[in-house]
Amino acid sequence: MSDRDIYSHSSDDYGDGYYTDESDSYNSYTAESEYNDDDYYQHNRQPIGNHKNRKEKGKIGLFIKIILIILAVLILIIAVFMVVVLAKINYSSENPDHSISENDGITLRSEENIDNILLFGEDNHTDGVHGRADTMILLTIDKEHHLLKQTSFMRDIYIYIPGYYYAKLNEAYAIGGASLAAETIEYNFGIKIDNYVIVDFNSFTDIVNSLGGIDLELTREEIEYINWQSYRNKQVDTETEIDPDCLEYDYNDSDEYVATVHLNGRQALWYARDRDSAGSDFDRTQRQRIVIDNILSKFKDSDPFRLMAALYSSSGYITTNMDPFTLLGRGFDLLSALRYERSEHRIPTGDNYYDVWNETGQALQIDEPELENERLYDFIFNTVSD
Repeated sequence: MSDRDIYSHSSDDYGDGYYTDESDSYNSYTAESEYNDDDYYQHNRQPIGNHKNRKEKGKIGLFIKIILIILAVLILIIAVFMVVVLAKINYSSENPDHSISENDGITLRSEENIDNILLFGEDNHTDGVHGRADTMILLTIDKEHHLLKQTSFMRDIYIYIPGYYYAKLNEAYAIGGASLAAETIEYNFGIKIDNYVIVDFNSFTDIVNSLGGIDLELTREEIEYINWQSYRNKQVDTETEIDPDCLEYDYNDSDEYVATVHLNGRQALWYARDRDSAGSDFDRTQRQRIVIDNILSKFKDSDPFRLMAALYSSSGYITTNMDPFTLLGRGFDLLSALRYERSEHRIPTGDNYYDVWNETGQALQIDEPELENERLYDFIFNTVSD
């Protein structure tokens, strides 16, 4: 009998670690780390419980990675979109010359947490020729008191245009555009204006349409004005695009008999330019502030896609002296300020002017300039309400 036959039994009498039965697997020469008991240890692996935990952690890590990738893609899309929008905007190198006022001993007031941006609504603009500035509104972002303020400047104010002569305010825009108009306001009212934005009325129409229109309380007279202008300018084929007889009227807080009407961009523009219904330019500036206030509210309540559509469609009609980075920063400031309380003011105030007739025709003469400036300072830098 051979040695192999002697040790061919299933028992291990000599403790040398050999089992000849192929079903038996224990080998004393096998490393202890390779011992396998119900898969508890195998090739230096951790216990099954820890293995499951690592699987769970792996799933969580994968989920986080997917979220981060999605966020990165969204940020990239937004960044590309903003680059496209900023590239469409028209940038002007004409800035207000603050030295004109300072050389005449006029102190221009400004504060760190208060940004004043002069908005112009322009019509009939052609290359190299300034159009008419029917709208001049100083938009104040007051981060100190968390307020968003609008100050309308009447275009017929009779004041000094620095470097030129006395004339109506809107003539300053016709002569030297936004920069000279800003200098004129600085010179006469002592408020420093670094930034301005010119909005072509085509842009105004596109903005309102992109936001889905606005709802305004209109008198019958205002409705008829919008209808007439739209028809007279051959924008519609009917004189009653808005049927005043099919609306429900009620008295508003100002005791006016009004109806709530949904306006598209064209109709909202005619409303903002209406100075015939109530018979004066004072009422028109109020309508302009109402429209801007409603647009700001629509921006606040709109989803990101509407906002992006409004920005894209209108950006080509906008001109500003801000560089792209400054404009982007002001844009974010304005979006943040949409949650602020809003208030409004008007120059001249109601009891501090009188009508005059001169070489410019009928104009508004400010009675006490110092009082007017005090009221403007207080509104922009201090007060909560108009």
